[in-house]
This record gives sequence, C-alpha cells and structure tokens, in this order.
Amino acid sequence: MLAMTEASATRARGRPREGAREALVEAARELFTERDYDRVSTEQILERSGVSRGALYHHFPTKLELFKAVYEASERRVIESVVAAAVSDGSPIELLREAARAYLRMAETDEELRRIGLTQSRAVLGWEDWREAAMRLGLGVVLAGVTAAIEAGELPPHDPETTAIVLLGALIEGAMLVVVAADRSVARERSEAVIVDLLEGLRR
Repeated sequence: MLAMTEASATRARGRPREGAREALVEAARELFTERDYDRVSTEQILERSGVSRGALYHHFPTKLELFKAVYEASERRVIESVVAAAVSDGSPIELLREAARAYLRMAETDEELRRIGLTQSRAVLGWEDWREAAMRLGLGVVLAGVTAAIEAGELPPHDPETTAIVLLGALIEGAMLVVVAADRSVARERSEAVIVDLLEGLRR
C-alpha cells in the first residue's frame, strides 16, 4: 500500500503521461545546448523536465536515444528557419543561394545549432550515424531546390540527388569552419563567398 502511495505521489509530482516525450526532448535540448553530452546527467534531465524516471525510460531507453531525438528536433527547427528565411519571389537557384546564406548565418549566431547540430552530434553519434542523419534531414530541402533549378534550366541536368548531396556536404563543412573559427563573422563571410561561387559556377 505504501509503495502504491509513493508511486502515485511520484506521478503526481511529474508531468502527465501525455506530453512527457516532448517535455523530455525540450529539457534535454536546453541542457545539451548549455553543456556537453557527457556533462548532462539523467537526473538533470528529469529535474528540468518534471517527468518521471519511468516515463523517461519508456520513451528513451538510453541517453543516446534521447540525444538522437533532440538532434533531429533541433535540425528540423533549423530547416524551418532556413526555409522561412529563403522564401522570396526569386528563381530556384536564388532561393538555394539565400537558403545557404541563412544556414551559414545560423552557424554564426545560433548557439543551439553550433552546440548540438554541428559539434556534439558528430562526437556523440559517430561519423557514419551523424552523416546519415544530417543527409536524411537536410537532403530533402536541398534536393527540392536543386530539382527545381534543373527544371528551370538554371542548373545542368546532372543527377539531382548527387548534386544535392555534394552541395549539402559543402554547406555543412562551410558551417563547421564558422563554428570553430576565432572570428565567426569573418569565417561566415568566407564560407558564404565560396558557396555562392560554387552555385554560380554550376549555373547555366
């Protein structure tokens, strides 16, 4: 009876089961932005989220699984911001250019992207898993832009997926140069100039 009472009290102090996953991801996102993966404990995540330990393990059996969910949510936020910033009446290749610029600006100014998306994700997930996730999440957007530019006659009719993968890889590495630079503004300008020239070089 006492055990049941204690369990009920624990649930009462925590958040309702509905929304627990979202609360865990949000709390972990905040913590991983503040400090490195190895310095974030399960107890800190539970305290920040207000979710029970049982709910944590129900949704995320390991801290790594939770990090993966945080990374994917963070990347989707970045993609939404980049797409919103690139919306204009320009041609497809102009939209690609503006999207690339928006992403590099975020690499310069957005702490969450720098800490989670471009730094910790590689170390925590490992190169292969990180590359697979980064390509899967960002490739659709770049591929849509490349396909539209090819159909508009602005890019040569190479295989769209190959072109998109090469462009996305260059963009991510350009963003990494920004992240590790002593002067991020200068590094962003340099990376942006190369990416823009790369797109213009492909332009028909």
